[in-house]
Amino acid sequence: MSETPTRILIAVDGSNESLNVVRYVGASAQPAGTEVVLYTVLSKIPETFWDSGKDSLWGPKIEAARKWEKRQLDHAVGTINSAFQILTEHGFPPAQVTTKISPQLEGVARDIIAEARRQYDILVIGRGKSASMQDQVLGSVASKVIGSGPAPAIWLVGAKPISDRVLIAMDHSASALKVVRHGATVLNRKTNSITLFHAIRGIAAISPPEMADIFPRSYQEQLIRDAERDMQPVILQAEALLNELDIAPDRIATRIATGVRSRAASIIDEAQKEGCGTIVVGRRGVTEVSDFSMGRVTNKLVQLAKEQALCIVG
Repeated sequence: MSETPTRILIAVDGSNESLNVVRYVGASAQPAGTEVVLYTVLSKIPETFWDSGKDSLWGPKIEAARKWEKRQLDHAVGTINSAFQILTEHGFPPAQVTTKISPQLEGVARDIIAEARRQYDILVIGRGKSASMQDQVLGSVASKVIGSGPAPAIWLVGAKPISDRVLIAMDHSASALKVVRHGATVLNRKTNSITLFHAIRGIAAISPPEMADIFPRSYQEQLIRDAERDMQPVILQAEALLNELDIAPDRIATRIATGVRSRAASIIDEAQKEGCGTIVVGRRGVTEVSDFSMGRVTNKLVQLAKEQALCIVG
């Protein structure tokens, strides 16, 4: 019996940035056993366009609205066709790629969220054009979508992160191996090199700096040794899982950073140092606080990973 295919929804907004998102999926995802839907929401004409009501220019206004809608549809069709071609050029069979252009119903973000909840495994979205502004981490649509968590996994793609090197950020939570499996099976395991990475904070990171010297150095070092010891069985299980999934041992590396102040910053530093274009992380870590849609580390990574693709696994 064949396995159920992985269903990926890619939000395409007609911009060059969204085509970069499609290029990332084409270069990074596993074509075999994957179905992709390219999805575009056609925005409504702004309400301010109708504010003056049925005035003497009503006729020309209607004509202008029709031209605007046709131009928007033509642009959307051209962009989504380009996206289709990008995927097929990367080896995705045309029968596995579907295009869908829908008129806006409730709002662009809400419509993407509603579509993503229709039995997709992965939602892929770019950071948004406004994210290039100095004070913006995400565009408004991406921010709303990420916060809602409408799919089991969300890929947030920034810049042009095409790379065959993947960093999987690990902890000792119950979902750690699920994150590893996602990174190894959905991403292209025929070419990818994988780094299993874990960061251990030091006393100085969890206490005010002036309080750190209260703890003897021997105690601080023992805490780190204990944390490394507790993590080793999880890493061994992850390596065994990767071997079962036909990832060659010479394409697997493990790294534990100790005494770091910020786990999220250390993940970014390691990804940059190793040239990893993709970071895979769990949506929530060990604490699993239900009041928050994402854990602290993942939330910080959303802010920091502007040059990488961030795969958030729920």
